[in-house]
Amino acid sequence: MIKKFTSRITLALILVLISFSFAPSAEAAPAITVEIDGDEVEFDQGAVSINGRTLVPMRTIFEELESTVQWNAKTKSITAVRGTKKIGLVIGSKTATVNGQKIALDVAPQIINGRTLVPLRFISEALGAKVDWNNQTKTVYITTYVGADRYYFVNLQTKNLELISEDRYDQEDPFNSSRELVSDFIFTSYLDNNKEFYSQHTVRVSNGGTGFATPHDAYMELDGTIVNGKASGEYTIELFDIKTESHKKTYTGSFKDITYDRNIKITVQEIINKNHVK
Repeated sequence: MIKKFTSRITLALILVLISFSFAPSAEAAPAITVEIDGDEVEFDQGAVSINGRTLVPMRTIFEELESTVQWNAKTKSITAVRGTKKIGLVIGSKTATVNGQKIALDVAPQIINGRTLVPLRFISEALGAKVDWNNQTKTVYITTYVGADRYYFVNLQTKNLELISEDRYDQEDPFNSSRELVSDFIFTSYLDNNKEFYSQHTVRVSNGGTGFATPHDAYMELDGTIVNGKASGEYTIELFDIKTESHKKTYTGSFKDITYDRNIKITVQEIINKNHVK
């Protein structure tokens, strides 16, 4: 009797060992990280991957992308708005809407652990953002804007441009009567689909339009938006005495529909002559 019992135990142990030997290995899925413009997003419930698609808590991601979101518990529907864009989703449905147009989803929004999760890539791209995925680090990179610096000379006779490096820009004598030294920063928002720019100009201007008998050193700042290749905004020009470097005059005003093609060719002297002739 004891022998038979011992044999049964031995057989059972063998079967258990065999089952473990052939069972697939199970590892906890690595955590998914989400970054928006280089900053990691903190979710109250971690992002999850379903059928190769990343889902995240709806309220956090919409708010991070500067959108308002409403939840209808009765219909289990989600409505998010940002500017002119309106997104609609329904829990369990693989059909979403963007401004009324139906869009097929790879994975439906779901409720997990009491939290409403939505497909991250769809939400981000529907709002205009760029999305990249790093499989090695399990990181989703969302980009909502891009900025670009440019440095150049404007030949005051021909209006031709010469692009230069930032190092050369820093080393140049800023004041010259034959060319204008310019730094230009362009900010492109993917979410708002608009462009803004900020330019700094330095040049030595003649007496024309300034009210002074002698040339003066000038700083000009342009700040505005770009729509359909046309720049509009505001400017400030500061004039300084060449010898004493003392401040002599300030001009302020606005500009509208100046052609902008990777740069802006308007010059300090032009603005002074056009708007401030005395």
